[in-house]
Parts: sequence; C-alpha cells; structure tokens
Amino acid sequence: MLKTLFLLGVSAFASVFLILVGREWYCSSKKNGLANPHLLVYFGSGGHTGEMLNLLGAIKDHQYPVRSYVVGADDKMSYSKAKALISDNPHNKSSIFTIPRARYVKQSWSTTPLTAIWSLLFSLKVIFWNKNGIPDVILCNGPGTCIFLCLEGYVTKFFGKRIRIVYVESFARVNNLSLSGKILLPFVDRFLVQWPDLALKYKGAEYVGIVT
Repeated sequence: MLKTLFLLGVSAFASVFLILVGREWYCSSKKNGLANPHLLVYFGSGGHTGEMLNLLGAIKDHQYPVRSYVVGADDKMSYSKAKALISDNPHNKSSIFTIPRARYVKQSWSTTPLTAIWSLLFSLKVIFWNKNGIPDVILCNGPGTCIFLCLEGYVTKFFGKRIRIVYVESFARVNNLSLSGKILLPFVDRFLVQWPDLALKYKGAEYVGIVT
C-alpha cells in the first residue's frame, strides 16, 4: 500500500512539474528579474516562526521588494504574523500562501504519504504558479513541510533558473540536526547553524551564532 502511494506521489510530482514548467516558466521568469528580487519565506509555526521573524528583521525591505510568505493551512498564528509584515511594508509586493502540512503532530505514519502528496502538490503551485513570479531565494528553518519547497527549488537549476536556498537550523538543535536538516543539507546553497559543534560535526554547515 505504502509503495503504491509513493509511486503515485512520484508520478504526480513529475506530471505536475512538467506541466507547470511548460506553461509558466517563461512568463514567470520574465515577470520577476534581478531588479526586483523575490524572497520566499516559510513560517514553520511556533518557535520556528519566532526565529524566522528574527531573521527577517535583519533583512532590509529594499533588498527583497517582492516577497511570498508561506504558512501551514492550519497555522493561524503564523498567518497573522505574515499579514502584519505586509501591513508594515505596504510598498513591497508581498503575498501569503497557505499549504497543507506534510505531516501533522501525532499523525499516524501510515497516513502520512497521503498528506505528504497533498502538501507536495500545493507547494508546486507556490513555486511555479506563484503570482509574484518564481522566487529567487527560498529562506526556511523547518519543519518537514519546507522540504518540498526546497527540493522543488533545487531542481530548477536543471531548467535554466537557479533558486538560491538558505536553510537555518533551529536554535533547539544543539548536538544533532533535525530530520529536515539532514535531508536538505546536500541540496541547499547555505546551511546555517546556531551552535558551533554542529558546524564541526556536519560538513557544509556554517556557524553564524544565535539568531536574535
């Protein structure tokens, strides 16, 4: 059963990806150029969202005048935070997108493939059918749902559009990486950690200190 679901998911990914690229790639790439860099930010809820807000505080509005904020479909707190960011920066071209979570807290692993596929399809739309254009940079710090966004961003380099991906590991990860971090480490352009031991332990990780 799980194997069948996995194959269906892969098939859906490939089919939708090719359709989206074929129809939207050229227009989206032209719509948003380097003159208006487009930043896509994923709010992972709870502490992840709090840390992401701290990160965004260090980024000047003019550096990324086009922004897409992505939140979980059930994450009202992160949605309100993203909405406040847009209100505080009315001159920026910003939008909020909601996607289902790949896996919910305490969800059975037997049903996870179904929600994961559903989340994957929504994240494809955020990357390739984004009304702001295809993003130039993806910024995320977990949890699992952001994996799809990052991997979809990664494959764009094979189609003539390179999306830079920056992953920031959570402050709570002192000795070991999260599962999301372990999966994404080989695929991101920069992998930032907040504790020095992680940079020593994992090749490719960059120690940047505590995000405040």
